Amino acid sequence: MTTNEEKTGGSERRRHRRFECDGHAEVVVFDSNFLFRGDVRDISLTGCYIETRAHLNLRRFAEVELRFTANGQHLNTLARVMVIRPGKGAGFEFLPGDPRLDKPFQKLIEKLGAGAPAQS
Repeated sequence: MTTNEEKTGGSERRRHRRFECDGHAEVVVFDSNFLFRGDVRDISLTGCYIETRAHLNLRRFAEVELRFTANGQHLNTLARVMVIRPGKGAGFEFLPGDPRLDKPFQKLIEKLGAGAPAQS
């Protein structure tokens, strides 16, 4: 398995461990009234990566609403675009303070963490 540094060719900037998960997402971009769909590939306490074949024309830091499932749990939250990979997907950072990411979300992360192999 490769590390994130090997995949991106740079240093790791994430603040929290990411966990692989299965799910679908619908993303509404507020400033352009644009919607796209994709698959949730990984998630952490502060963000997620959504894989999509769409050639996204998003600006970094644009605010969006994420409506997604992760391992069967339905969630909605506000987020901002952090990285765009046209034809591959986008990374999002959850906006702090959104109460929709309280207990159910915390339980999901704990469950994913309990089933994840230890990092080296």
